[in-house]
Amino acid sequence: MVRNPGQGREVPRGSLPEGTRHARDALATSGARVKNPPLSEPEFLDRSALDQELVRVFEKCQDCRLCLPLCPSFPSLFEALDRHEQEADQLTAQERREVIDLCYQCKLCYNNCPYHPPHDWLIDFPKLMSRAKLVQAQEEGIPLAERMGQRQDLLGQISCLTAGLTNAAFKSGPVRVLMEKVTGIDRRWPMPHYEPRPFSRQVRNHRPGPGPNGRAVLFPTCFVEYSEAEVGHAALEVLEHNGIAAEPSYPACCGAPFLHGGDLAAARKNAERVVTALAPKVREGQALIVPGPTCSYQMKHEYPELLATPDARLVAENTYDLGEYLWKLKQEGKLRTDFRQPLGRVAYHLPCHLKAQNVGFRSRQLLKLAGAEVELLDHCSGVDGTWGMQARWYDQSLKVASKLLQGAQRLEPDRIASDCPLAALRIQEGTGQRARHPIVLLRDAYGLGPAP
Repeated sequence: MVRNPGQGREVPRGSLPEGTRHARDALATSGARVKNPPLSEPEFLDRSALDQELVRVFEKCQDCRLCLPLCPSFPSLFEALDRHEQEADQLTAQERREVIDLCYQCKLCYNNCPYHPPHDWLIDFPKLMSRAKLVQAQEEGIPLAERMGQRQDLLGQISCLTAGLTNAAFKSGPVRVLMEKVTGIDRRWPMPHYEPRPFSRQVRNHRPGPGPNGRAVLFPTCFVEYSEAEVGHAALEVLEHNGIAAEPSYPACCGAPFLHGGDLAAARKNAERVVTALAPKVREGQALIVPGPTCSYQMKHEYPELLATPDARLVAENTYDLGEYLWKLKQEGKLRTDFRQPLGRVAYHLPCHLKAQNVGFRSRQLLKLAGAEVELLDHCSGVDGTWGMQARWYDQSLKVASKLLQGAQRLEPDRIASDCPLAALRIQEGTGQRARHPIVLLRDAYGLGPAP
């Protein structure tokens, strides 16, 4: 199934299999030459090969234009093509650069595209934009401010150590102005609240229950580790309430900020740390559960190419988004439905990186199962990593998010939910109402109580 962005529903794609990303997977059925090589091949970072591929893909996109409403990158591309009478090879370096810079890796165009693998044209626009940013970083380096913004573990550890001071400083206008100049993060962006102790320290003495329905590792994500420990506690409580022996493990950030920002070496290093820690857990029979869609996407779809190892593929094949895993329990008849507390009317935001995984609207289904009246918010938040936080793109980001924010305000729900922590911050910024992770609402519905 694929997403129809205009109608907010799933539509059949015919013979195209779900989740196919690796171009080489298409060769057996298409007979086509690989146009967008995997990360492991030298051609991936070759400027000449990249420029040829940009022209090829831009020409195909020009003839289709189905993705025009999805993000700012496509209007920029089509306006540039129209200025040059639809000749993709006539675009200037600056015009190509703008198209690349305006892609924030929401991944919506991949599912929307009728020509992605295994179609003979092998169009993978998000991967091509990621490739272009990696080549740019190889040629130009990465600005210090962007490098700092990518280092989620370093920033998180420092911010937790100084949580009182850090959280107070984020509320100071002069500090935010200085921070914008140093880091590039717009002064308007609602910074997260940092925990005095990281989640992994809070659950250091956690002992999983007996687990009659299975065993799993909770990879909490950097956001839960440093800023939203309540989500991690709620996940453990709900999993164990449903007979899953859940063990928290946080070896490192998944590496998505590095990959999206062009730092291939750092992305690989973090992926190696995560895979080294989690692959043995999979061999012991444990599933890998991730409460953040960007991170679960990274582990499922990017790790196999980043590392090209059996362990990376093992981790990818056994990674589940949290809602996806709970719905799997429901389908197996293992999910408890002893919900005690009403949730009322919930506006649920479906994150882009969950759409990209093609796993269905599992959190929405779970909230409905818990008795909530659920209204779907099927629009992008315009954040997607650090792109929407940056001052140079902030107004563009707000424009992308306008439909989401207008929808949330129009519904006037009792609660707002989103699996994406950055989308939750954007929703709170635009509506004044806090958006919670669905697992927190499920914990409340079960009557399991707040996090310690």
